[in-house]
Amino acid sequence: MTGRYGDLEKRLKPSLVRRMEPLSEHSTFRIGGPAALMCLPERLEEVAIILKWATEEAVSWIALGNGSNIVFPDAGFSGIIVKIRGNMIAPKTLWDVRQTDERIHAGAGVSLARLARFSASAGLSGVEFATGIPGVVGGSIHGNAGAHGSQIGDRIEYIEGVRAPDQVVRIPAGHAGFGYRKTEIDTQTVITGAMFVLTPDRPEAIRDRIRAYTEYRKSTQPSADQSAGCIFKNPPGDSAGRLIDRAGCKGLCVGGAFVSDQHANFIVNRGGGTSADVRTLIETIRRRVLHDSGIELETEVRLLETEAP
Repeated sequence: MTGRYGDLEKRLKPSLVRRMEPLSEHSTFRIGGPAALMCLPERLEEVAIILKWATEEAVSWIALGNGSNIVFPDAGFSGIIVKIRGNMIAPKTLWDVRQTDERIHAGAGVSLARLARFSASAGLSGVEFATGIPGVVGGSIHGNAGAHGSQIGDRIEYIEGVRAPDQVVRIPAGHAGFGYRKTEIDTQTVITGAMFVLTPDRPEAIRDRIRAYTEYRKSTQPSADQSAGCIFKNPPGDSAGRLIDRAGCKGLCVGGAFVSDQHANFIVNRGGGTSADVRTLIETIRRRVLHDSGIELETEVRLLETEAP
């Protein structure tokens, strides 16, 4: 398979393509085998090139942001990982951020923490709840990430993206199908950016809320490093963490993976953990909660297979 990638590599800058890239280096869980090819597009045009080539060659691909809500397989991924993540604001890239009146446009690779800080500096409120979520704009929109009773979809005006093979699209928020930790954006669309509609407020007041949310997260949840955030969605009217705790799963471990003593809805890789460990632990938790409460928990984290469907 890897011999087929030469043509795609010729269409992109060498710095944007990596063969047999360890996925453990691109996951907050620090778990996963190699990707046959990882592409790191900086601009929308490069996303279109990648998706067009992958469609024509019938090669599987998935889009990736910060890798904070995914469990990669130990065997790796046989297709293309399209990673969109920037470390600093850069004009005309997929991690640019700019303000227009009470709106902020953010590229898909912008971290939610950076978006919150930028918004605070602009005196615009509405995304400070997301400051502790270890994701980026693109992935967080796809999963409608949320915290403290708010969610990303509440503040979106429209979403920009590329739909395979190379169609540039703009999706109004009302057509995105935002729901609890999900959207109806199809898996053939890579989100490249979004427009946020925010509310004017004093920068000091916004920063105070950011600090309060950050401290609360630190005191109630394990570090984002070597975990993938909440493993299960909260069932209607209840808390997955409470149900897992009540079922006696806190501290439960399989290999290098264990259920956090701080928050039962987090699984932590304490070192040497594998995807198999995490998946076994997830199924054990699910069975115990079902037996204890009659509720079948649904995973919030994405469990990637060796090859995408």
